[in-house]
Amino acid sequence: MFTPRVSIVIPSFNEGSWLERTVRGCLEKTNYPDFEIIVVGDGCSDGSIETLSGLKFPNVKILDLPQSVGAIETRNKGAALAKGEVLVFIDSHQEPMSANWLEVLVDLLGKPNCGAATINIASIGEADRLGYLYTLKNWSLEPTWTKPKNILNNQVAPAIPGGCFAIKKSLFTATGGFNSTLKKWGREDFEYSLRLWRQGYDLWFSSEAVMGHAFDHKRAFEISWEQVDFNTLWVAQTLFDQEHINLVETTLKKARPKIFENIKKEILKETQKSNPQTYLLKRDFKTYKDTFINF
Repeated sequence: MFTPRVSIVIPSFNEGSWLERTVRGCLEKTNYPDFEIIVVGDGCSDGSIETLSGLKFPNVKILDLPQSVGAIETRNKGAALAKGEVLVFIDSHQEPMSANWLEVLVDLLGKPNCGAATINIASIGEADRLGYLYTLKNWSLEPTWTKPKNILNNQVAPAIPGGCFAIKKSLFTATGGFNSTLKKWGREDFEYSLRLWRQGYDLWFSSEAVMGHAFDHKRAFEISWEQVDFNTLWVAQTLFDQEHINLVETTLKKARPKIFENIKKEILKETQKSNPQTYLLKRDFKTYKDTFINF
């Protein structure tokens, strides 16, 4: 079996005891032979990084940022430190529920044309609460989970959740990683999923391994609708066709009209600076929509 070195990247912001639990879970509940863990503290102030540092776990690197930069930049900074050929991103309130989880992810990356891969996500403490395929709920680009018709086979997926996915480091680097134009949190995993797909890569899912997630875990940071709506509109403006850009704009304007126009102006400035045409897209959005979106 091909076993490239894996770097598990864990961003964390004031997760308290959950951070240690996540790291311990990876170390103690993983049978993969060669992996490292990179924890990126996102300006934590709760002592969780200091506690983890004092435990001196083997093969665990810690990058303690002086101030919060958000989930996008913490993931990118963790990836930059990684020595592994494969990057695996998970959240800091998770723990493996299958010892073979890294093996399954690595095997999926060997699929023809695979860009990134994910596995089943389960709610910790609720055995029957499973997340299968990660997809969209509406034209606000809210994420949701859907159960496939056949849960036994590996299959192409609509998107990869930021909370658990694998990608070859070389591809992550070549495609620019998570989009640093986006604000601190929100829609960044869907943006990267769709960008990879439109660049010609398939996204794969397997139900053969499970990662536990504390779905009801309360976030330690506030969510700003200005940030989320900026990210949502950015995804539409750079990766959708005009018909579906219009649907997203109509939805956002109806939901939060007071901030919509300012966000639209900001998006225009950013697209002029960032030039998303350099993405070298090979597939069209209509094909993605017809294949994966059912609302």
